[in-house]
Amino acid sequence: MKNMKNYAFALVAMVIALGSFTLMSFKKSEVQTSYFYEYTSSSTSQLDIENINNYQRSEQSCEPGDHVCGVNLPSNTGLGNPPNTAEFDAVKSQLWASEQSGEAQTDQIQMKD
Repeated sequence: MKNMKNYAFALVAMVIALGSFTLMSFKKSEVQTSYFYEYTSSSTSQLDIENINNYQRSEQSCEPGDHVCGVNLPSNTGLGNPPNTAEFDAVKSQLWASEQSGEAQTDQIQMKD
């Protein structure tokens, strides 16, 4: 009977230890949900602001201002590459509206001086 108690305690201790280890291994990792595409031209014309080839994936580095700096989009195309066409097309008119007004029209758009 005494041995049975010891085995039961040992079993409970192992189950608790295994459960703790399993919970720790499933800890939620931080997932990035948007990627920054910097506007690389100095032009403020509509054709350039709305041109996908003037944006490239980079690390965000914009100081607040009244000109388009770039846009955050869901897909990562890799550093130095242009954004996903469909995602960019969905926001390019908002980029132009932001440049015209001097204020970001959506949370995705970053402005600079």
